[in-house]
Amino acid sequence: MTLTDARVSPPVLERLLPRTPGRWLRTMAWASLLANATLVLTGGLVRLTGSGLGCPTWPRCTEASWTNTPEMGVHGYIEFGNRLLTFVLAAVAVLTFLAVWRLRRRHRDLFTLALLMGLGIPLQAVLGGVTVVTGLNPWVVGVHFLVSALLITLGGVLVNRSRRAGLPHVAHAERAGQVGEGRRTIRGVGAVLAGSVALAVYLGTLVTGTGPHSGDSGEVARHTFDAYLVTRAHVVPVYVLVGTLVLAFVLARRSGWPRPVRRRLLLLGALVLAQGAVGYYQFATGLPVVAVGLHLVGAASLCAVTAMTVETMYAVSAAAGSRTARADVVAAP
Repeated sequence: MTLTDARVSPPVLERLLPRTPGRWLRTMAWASLLANATLVLTGGLVRLTGSGLGCPTWPRCTEASWTNTPEMGVHGYIEFGNRLLTFVLAAVAVLTFLAVWRLRRRHRDLFTLALLMGLGIPLQAVLGGVTVVTGLNPWVVGVHFLVSALLITLGGVLVNRSRRAGLPHVAHAERAGQVGEGRRTIRGVGAVLAGSVALAVYLGTLVTGTGPHSGDSGEVARHTFDAYLVTRAHVVPVYVLVGTLVLAFVLARRSGWPRPVRRRLLLLGALVLAQGAVGYYQFATGLPVVAVGLHLVGAASLCAVTAMTVETMYAVSAAAGSRTARADVVAAP
């Protein structure tokens, strides 16, 4: 090792392996969230362009080649490009894991989140292979998307908690407010928000598996559900979500929930309205590719924003519970 290496290496290691939650951890938390959201975007591009079998084998692209060949055309490039994104996700996952390694004792939650997101990358790679081997079976494709939705959700929680751990003013702002005895209410509202979004996303995979965008121009198995009925079922939890959001807005204003919670509820409400508008548009116009792609991106965004909103609501309720417990101790004879 040269003298220059000796001078450069320690600062680099300190940045990659921080001892306290800081900007690098927050950057990697956002990178993890965005990388997994990008996988949804590229996966949607694969499906909507009919490139799902652009590489007809796995893990090789063909029996004789690890990469696509010119003879495979644009579908081969699109599918192989989607596969390459796995290496980007793996690199981001490793860097995120390193960013929490020295924090694993004092911030076990951050370590656990980073570990779970990292383990999700090889799982997604295997599921992608199973998707190809099974000829784009809609059940497997649905599970493939749901794992991405889960990783995006975990990414949203990681972003929240890394900000709270590294920026004291963020934690202080989330503690401000008069939640008081309503902490069970705020947790209950958060649980309904999370549950309705999860159910809507799951039913959305059934709608997609029943629809025309199979991922390949050839004969591909589809769900045999009635397209109209499964779409109406998909809308039911969305109605529950909208009603719960309206209730949350009323309670937040009346009970003085902290400003960060109210801001996230407003963002979630705006996203739900936009997602609903795109959903109704694509349903009324015969599922055009652009609208379906926007709806897919909206679903990924909905998972992330819901995770951030509900996690903040639970953090606020936990802080309120801690204050109540301390007050009880002080008031005890």
